[in-house]
Amino acid sequence: MTTATEFLDAFNNSFVNRDSSYLDAIMAENCTIHFTGLHQTMTRRECLDWSESGFCNGCDNYEIIQDTDDSIAGTHRAWGSSEEDGKWNSNCFFFAKKMGGKILEWYVHARPIVD
Repeated sequence: MTTATEFLDAFNNSFVNRDSSYLDAIMAENCTIHFTGLHQTMTRRECLDWSESGFCNGCDNYEIIQDTDDSIAGTHRAWGSSEEDGKWNSNCFFFAKKMGGKILEWYVHARPIVD
């Protein structure tokens, strides 16, 4: 069974290396990523492209709440930069449904870290 930490590491490695192959290996063909605070959903292809875009530069500080055969949940920190907002830093809650050892649906709710 792929652990929650291994899934998060795949996201981090894709962001740090701007290489979607890490995510490609863990996502089901019909995977969707839901950004609940933005009311935005990405398809698998959109997420793979996004992971290489440089918008997100990494994630760390994982706190795993649940890690079972069919779902994972927890929190992590993420950071990056965008032309519109400049540098950003957020704490995120995530929940994901798994099937066959791959991510089927990933939900993330980010809250900015205010210095």
